[in-house]
Amino acid sequence: MQIKETEVKWERVRNILREKKLDGVIINKISNFAWFTGGNNFVAINTENGASSLLVTEKKIYLVSNNIEANRIKDEEIKKLPIDDIICQWYQDDQIFKMAEKIIGGKIGIDRPGENYEFVDISKIHLPLLDTEVERFKNLGQKVTKIVSKVCHEISCGMTEIQVAGNLANYFWAAGTIPVVLLIAADERISNYRHPVATDKKIEKYVMVVVCVYEKGLIVSMTRLVSFGKLPEEIKLKHKAVCQVDATFISLTAPNRKICDVFKSGIETYGKTGYPEEWKKHHQGGPCGYKTRYYRATEKSTDIIKENYAFAWNPSITGTKSEDTIIVGKNGPEIITQDPQWPKIDIEVGGICIPRPDILFR
Repeated sequence: MQIKETEVKWERVRNILREKKLDGVIINKISNFAWFTGGNNFVAINTENGASSLLVTEKKIYLVSNNIEANRIKDEEIKKLPIDDIICQWYQDDQIFKMAEKIIGGKIGIDRPGENYEFVDISKIHLPLLDTEVERFKNLGQKVTKIVSKVCHEISCGMTEIQVAGNLANYFWAAGTIPVVLLIAADERISNYRHPVATDKKIEKYVMVVVCVYEKGLIVSMTRLVSFGKLPEEIKLKHKAVCQVDATFISLTAPNRKICDVFKSGIETYGKTGYPEEWKKHHQGGPCGYKTRYYRATEKSTDIIKENYAFAWNPSITGTKSEDTIIVGKNGPEIITQDPQWPKIDIEVGGICIPRPDILFR
């Protein structure tokens, strides 16, 4: 991460400190640490909280860590940042935040609830993304897309869902990325479950691949469908309809629009395509970036969309789904997980052509 990028983010944090009259804030959550530094502070990946923290004040940034993590974090994750140390022995972990409080001699907040300090929601200042972040996000989107397309073309009948998940994970890790969500559904499991965690079920005719993939904090999401042989006409109609819904969401995700208005238009499209109740069976997605979704968009989401916001809409109709990650640009939404070689359905919404991934027939 460039120092200039850190300075912009530091100023966003300073604004929160002034607003809340705090002398410093502890940044511990993995998503917030990655946003501020471009590095990782986790050991275990099945937690929201990191193994080390930052203490950010008006004039200084401190690494708050035990002796196990400190050197690696400084050497490999934040070596370009102007960092001072607050380091304890591993068996003093329960005292580390108190040590930080004493060092700055003032009132501090923290980015995770449930502590003895004021909670500070750092995630609300992640967006809009900076141009450097957008570039990293696009690169990640293409990296993930190539892997998903490759694995989808390698799937064969008789493979298990777990084997597909394993192949994806192998390629993702080898590319320096981390799969944080891998959902694989074969045949009837696509219709039976909206969140189909991979099992040992063998693929017969139809498979859905859903991924959320992490690199240095940023997370892209996408879904693809593969069919072996002829699909029932009902599924084809449902897929065309869900692509219409997704195209509506994407086309309207533009600067100065309210998220709730985009959501309502998408829900109306469910009705227009003949599936008015399907939206109730799963959430529709929402803004993303350093989280898979910052929140699930609803008719109550009054936030205003701005340039360089990121979104992943994920409408579904029983048996099918459409999902990609997009960046809101000056000239409209840009799909960053698009494979030009993948079969697509071009859908026009309000004079804008939105390509959606069709089912890949093998």
